[in-house]
Amino acid sequence: MRETSRPARVALLTNLYPPDVLGGYELLARDVAAALGERGLDVRVLTTGTPAAGDAPQVTRTLRLSRPFGTAARADRWRHHRAAAHNTRATRAFLDAQGPFDGAIVMSLRRLGLAPLRALHAAGVPTVVTVNDDWPVAYAPPAGPRWKQELETRLSAPRILQPGDVTRVVYLSNAVRDVVRRSGVPLPDGRQQFQGVDRRRFSPAAPVARTNDTRTVLFSGRLHPSKGPEFVIDALAALRRQGRHVDVVFAGAAHDAAYDVALRARAAAAGVAGYVRWLGHVDRDALPSVYRAADVCVFISTLAHEGQGLTYLEAMACGVPVVAWPSGGAAEFLDTFPVARRAAALSGDALAVEIAALLDRPDAAAALSASALAMVEQHASLDVYVNTLVQELFGARG
Repeated sequence: MRETSRPARVALLTNLYPPDVLGGYELLARDVAAALGERGLDVRVLTTGTPAAGDAPQVTRTLRLSRPFGTAARADRWRHHRAAAHNTRATRAFLDAQGPFDGAIVMSLRRLGLAPLRALHAAGVPTVVTVNDDWPVAYAPPAGPRWKQELETRLSAPRILQPGDVTRVVYLSNAVRDVVRRSGVPLPDGRQQFQGVDRRRFSPAAPVARTNDTRTVLFSGRLHPSKGPEFVIDALAALRRQGRHVDVVFAGAAHDAAYDVALRARAAAAGVAGYVRWLGHVDRDALPSVYRAADVCVFISTLAHEGQGLTYLEAMACGVPVVAWPSGGAAEFLDTFPVARRAAALSGDALAVEIAALLDRPDAAAALSASALAMVEQHASLDVYVNTLVQELFGARG
């Protein structure tokens, strides 16, 4: 039993934590930590990286990645064993210094290895694991004859998930659960809960009078081939050929310099370079105003293991209608809650049809936005997601 004189203490363990950010997962980890704190829990974060100037005292950065992000993933045993030894010591030291803990939430172990999770178990800390993308697939058991599986399991223990390593899990979507389970990873069926947005940060603004006829189409998020920003450029070209006064704003940085050059060259070749604004990375606190300035937001994903996606929900929370070509968990979400216009194909022309439908029918666009906003408030807020984690966490304590 924990002491009644102190609040429940929760460890949040994850591979990356802001300001180290690859995408939405890391931002979600910070949001979850803050929301748990607002619920009166004493949250301590264990992660990787160099201590940052803005770090709270509750953030400990002593874990080590087996291989840095930005380099090709490899199954070299020595590197994994070395990281496992370090992370076991680091997790034990964290538990000794920050504990005792009443529970732990493990957000992602991608490139971190299984040692921190196993150290939590060895210390008797009830643990809930979140699966918001396909990261557990990296820890799938080896294939082949039984003798080979057993040998590989002994030689590569830090990167092979065993039955019992995870007993409570919250999947972001059924789609990502299916991807993970098909890989052979021995995870339980667990619970499914869609991710949500912080309604205090992302909310509509009062309408602003237009000063010209130009309409703005927004693409928000990392510029990566799996997100299809090139099709948004093609859609802009199609809309401009129709004589429409439309601009496109890209709010996000390219995953590499060559891809950024290719996108700009595509816009130039299509004759629309002058109608595109490249904002690069936008700080999260500035994102709501970027959404609110848009007339339509476009969301695209081609990933089979897409957990759910978040930018379209941020747009909806800000009162902006969405045109989507979703996959994976994003398709599952928008099938469940049909509050976006869905393109008939992944092409510039198909996206342009749906964008034009919203621009030409402001009343229909406003009705769609209102339905989407109501859906976010009821089903896709950060509070709903965190409430599920709290229920699972304290259920894990028995």
